[in-house]
Amino acid sequence: MKKSDLKNFEFILPQHEREKINLGLSRIKKVLQELGNPCRNIPAIQVIGTNGKGSITAFLESILFEANKKFGVTTSPHLFDITERIRINKKNISKADFEKIYRLIDNNSFNFELTPFEKIICCALNFFDDKQVELIILEAGLGGRLDATTAHKLRPIIAIGNIGLDHKEFLGSTIEKIANEKLAVIKKNSIVISCNQNSRVGNLITKKIKEVGAEIIWKDSISPNYELGLKGIFQRQNASVAVGAIEALNKFGFKIQEDCIYRGLKKTTWPGRLEIINYLNKKILVDCAHNYPAAKALSNERSNWSNEEKGIYWIVGVQKQKDIYAILKTLIKKNDHLLLVPVPDQPSWQLKDLSEIRGIDFLKIIEFEKFEFAIQYLFDLKKWPISNPVLTGSIFLVAEFIKFANKNKY
Repeated sequence: MKKSDLKNFEFILPQHEREKINLGLSRIKKVLQELGNPCRNIPAIQVIGTNGKGSITAFLESILFEANKKFGVTTSPHLFDITERIRINKKNISKADFEKIYRLIDNNSFNFELTPFEKIICCALNFFDDKQVELIILEAGLGGRLDATTAHKLRPIIAIGNIGLDHKEFLGSTIEKIANEKLAVIKKNSIVISCNQNSRVGNLITKKIKEVGAEIIWKDSISPNYELGLKGIFQRQNASVAVGAIEALNKFGFKIQEDCIYRGLKKTTWPGRLEIINYLNKKILVDCAHNYPAAKALSNERSNWSNEEKGIYWIVGVQKQKDIYAILKTLIKKNDHLLLVPVPDQPSWQLKDLSEIRGIDFLKIIEFEKFEFAIQYLFDLKKWPISNPVLTGSIFLVAEFIKFANKNKY
């Protein structure tokens, strides 16, 4: 790898990964073979879906940590630093180790033109193999059938979050096409755990299970007896899927006790999801509602907010390939105010682009060149909004705001 390439390992940013997406398993399988097929005998829980993958993974990670298991986790995208995406027992890989392994992967994959995501999965498997973990949690990227995580063959447990419309340009234009791409990871004898899906997706899961000879466990929202570290009504389904995966692990001899499940769920953390950020002694709620299903979940949470009927100030930044109409129509209600901002370093929806969309009240929209200006607008109001302002629409926007807030704590 060239010196300049090595320097760029810190800049394998999620927003740049999109430009190099090239779904397929042939390249990564060849590179893994060159590396000696790391982790080939280590079982994995593969987490798929449109929304909830990160939360399910976070619940699993917390429970396994409480159970004192040695396990590796790979997630995407990262919020602040690329080392977040490769973890063992809740500890990020060190930058030194990442740089060393990235160099190895880059040298071995030079002729195969791996995508950034594929390189990170190779790095993760190599690191987990070297550290001799006993279990892996693989959070899939945007797909399933051709997702780099699927290159790992030993995936006896498949955990499924909510499947909805997103990444249509890569996976297909209908919910059926998207679901089939994701469900292709299910193989014979797979133990599949899923939350309740819409009827079309549920039927497709049932059909796939019968076709390949797998086992399905449907999960309702988890009992109120469990306290969750993650806020949100929708998290009770994600937690239930995670517990189902843990119960499936016990069939393989992992022997994870109920008290570990209870403590793990309670202690789970996942930054940027319904999180209150204190900025200059004012509270702003942030959430990564980057598509319609996530926006719907956030909208449902609203009923629990005090004084929400008096109006919410929304700071929203949406990437251009996302369905902003569905997001805004779901979030924005009577008496609300929309502060439209760009997603940092990303092609984003602008006010002029929205003119073609019917049903949006443009009198309530103010556009800003930077999210920092929208924050300042709130501070310039005669009185801080009675209900916490909400910043949402993209994980990249949320990440930049949190970093901005942390720099200006004092």
